[in-house]
Amino acid sequence: MGKLCTQILLFAVSIVVTRYLGKESLGIYAALLVIPNFVRLLNMLGLETLINKKLPELNVVDPSGRQGRYLLQRLLMLRLITSSILCIFLYLTLPYYLEFVNKQELLEYRTVVLMYFLVITVNSFLSTLLMTQLRYKVVSITETVSAALNLVLLALFVVMDSGILGVLYAYILATAVNILIYTWFSRAHFEGETEVPNWGDMKPLALTSYGMSLFSFGLMTQSDVLLLNFFRVSDADVGYYHLATSVGAMLAFVLAGIGPLALSMFSETYTRESVTGLSRIWCQVVGLAAFLTTPIYVFAFFNAESLLTFMFGANYAGAAVVFALFIFFACAQTVLGWDFTTSTLFILHRRKTVLSSTIEGSMINVLLNIILIPTYGVAGAVFATGLVMIYMVLRQLYIIQREVEIGPAFPVIGKCFLFSLAAAVVTKGTAWLVADHFLFNAAVYLAAFAGLLVWIKPFTQEHHRLMSEIHPSLNKIAQWVTRGEAL
Repeated sequence: MGKLCTQILLFAVSIVVTRYLGKESLGIYAALLVIPNFVRLLNMLGLETLINKKLPELNVVDPSGRQGRYLLQRLLMLRLITSSILCIFLYLTLPYYLEFVNKQELLEYRTVVLMYFLVITVNSFLSTLLMTQLRYKVVSITETVSAALNLVLLALFVVMDSGILGVLYAYILATAVNILIYTWFSRAHFEGETEVPNWGDMKPLALTSYGMSLFSFGLMTQSDVLLLNFFRVSDADVGYYHLATSVGAMLAFVLAGIGPLALSMFSETYTRESVTGLSRIWCQVVGLAAFLTTPIYVFAFFNAESLLTFMFGANYAGAAVVFALFIFFACAQTVLGWDFTTSTLFILHRRKTVLSSTIEGSMINVLLNIILIPTYGVAGAVFATGLVMIYMVLRQLYIIQREVEIGPAFPVIGKCFLFSLAAAVVTKGTAWLVADHFLFNAAVYLAAFAGLLVWIKPFTQEHHRLMSEIHPSLNKIAQWVTRGEAL
């Protein structure tokens, strides 16, 4: 419920930003966000992956926590040093980058871009630590407070008509408060006696994760925005692209935080129960993720234009086609387990596979963008990225299935698609016979899907247990959709 509150607030922020800026300024805003996000990739160095994977293992080997504290102290110091160095690098090189993408007028945003980079890179480190330590309530409450503060500050800057600068400063100030709260609650993980751990495969793991992060830029929507600007696609179309991809990504809000949590769960289970335990929990997590996300994607796909116009205004009706196209690919990738394939390969010590597939995907995406964007513009960028999204998840699943039994997850995914499509048919029929309005359609769809779940009861007791562990607040709801026998 905490994650749900946070995502609702962030969605409200997105609505205010999109309506306030307009499609042209939204395109400029998207071009600015490329810069700190790319430098953040340079600064990751695989540290978040080390925390996710190695900290739970060290806590099993050394319950006193001394080895874990030593690791965290060294990683935090490294993060602060590299962040400072990259700030200087970004300040000096920003004019040359803006000249490359034909956006020299954006140099006035140099200071705010540096501040944006600093807060996102420090926040990433601390949030990863608290999620790895399973501090659900702390993270949920803190993120909710930060998102609410962001919304309040954004409203203030909108009243002051501060433009793009106001939007950026609202996020920076809210995230800075988030960092302060995280620092207070995580101090116990840094203070106390320390002991040097056995570094083992930490360095190769970090280097592989870092290489994957760097090459993953070609897989990110920011690389598409960069090439859209390079080929002089209009700011309005870039704004459409940013809106379609950002809202499409938000549709998986129910999985917020589950990716890092799954890596910790997979790592501990594999350490204790080997491949057998990993196979069991992998299928459970992927099946549950499909049931949480597929209904949302299917509804958004069939109501793309009405969703955009209702939330963001009639000016964004032109983004409906690229939005629906992106949803199609994002849904396929998510339900196939993309949020968990990379972490599974790390646990199976298949780091080279992760790196090679990332390099392949990045190169293919950039190449397809160069071919398609000059002719098809924004639609070409979405289609190129979507094809690579599917390629990446299938490529990694092919390697995983050699060691992990992933087959039991797919009947669950199939059932979820059937339920979602059946609810969509009921919704379309009701819209034709009664009324066609976004809120009414959403209510009918939700009621139809929930009714199917209660009637058929597709979840097992293992899924019930897993839902209770991931989201304790779902325990009572899970009882209504759970049956004892296996699917």
